[in-house]
Amino acid sequence: MSIQAMDSILFGLRPGETVLVEYGSTSSPEILLYIICRRCRAEKRPVLLDDISDSFAEALTRLELMGLELEGLSNVPVIKIGGNRDAGSVFGRVEVDKYSLDFKYYGEIYEKVVPQQVVFNPVLGMHKLFVALERRDVIRLLRNISTFVGKKSRIALYFINRDAIERYSPEIIPLFEETATTVLRWEFDGNKYRLRVVKAVNAGIMGSSVSFSFKDILKT
Repeated sequence: MSIQAMDSILFGLRPGETVLVEYGSTSSPEILLYIICRRCRAEKRPVLLDDISDSFAEALTRLELMGLELEGLSNVPVIKIGGNRDAGSVFGRVEVDKYSLDFKYYGEIYEKVVPQQVVFNPVLGMHKLFVALERRDVIRLLRNISTFVGKKSRIALYFINRDAIERYSPEIIPLFEETATTVLRWEFDGNKYRLRVVKAVNAGIMGSSVSFSFKDILKT
């Protein structure tokens, strides 16, 4: 299947949405990030990436080893949240303490760099924060995330390693699913990659599913 088939899901997301992207540890979520960035670039949709604990640098390394073309990814605008490996065009940095991250300071950086057009805002490595924090601080973090729901300047896509979170604190996933306006699941069955919509505010994409092989991705 053509990668363009994913456009109906990606561009069916609405401004102001908080989207949860659940993936397994062996499903190569960097490929989904690659497709999102490529399709947004093709359709002239701006992207702003939140990079938690060097997750973006790690993703770029894996994509390069796969032999994928990184043009258009290496200069994506980035807000760094913790970590020390710069990847993309870093426009601001937010430090993470032992309790949480400073959402007020994050908001100040975001407002300075967000474009006027609605931006696709992938957030990488959120599960690393969840695992590092005390459980009471995780609830505070989810509450802070919920305050961004309805922010019409962006479509936020939180990439979450479901396997890691379920082993650490199983209640986090259902709490995040409840907060999210749309829930996507990224899977790999050994032959095909598949993106499924399991919750959506847009009834037009609810229940949608697209799948493709690595060869299809190489053709983009």
